[in-house]
Amino acid sequence: MATLQEFVSRIVTDLPEMGRLFEGVVTQDPLSAVSAAMGALFVIVASAGLGYLAFGGLLDLLGANPAR
Repeated sequence: MATLQEFVSRIVTDLPEMGRLFEGVVTQDPLSAVSAAMGALFVIVASAGLGYLAFGGLLDLLGANPAR
């Protein structure tokens, strides 16, 4: 099983290769480009939301109480 550091390193190094792999699909027609862009936007927004909630939960766990 891979460690977290190996996992993140692999994802970062594979990003340029993923761009090359999707290039052929995205450049076929405008609808493919829009579909790929919307899919990427959906994944980014969902990941950002999860990260925001996880960070808030971590701060709550550590006892950082915001002024309410």
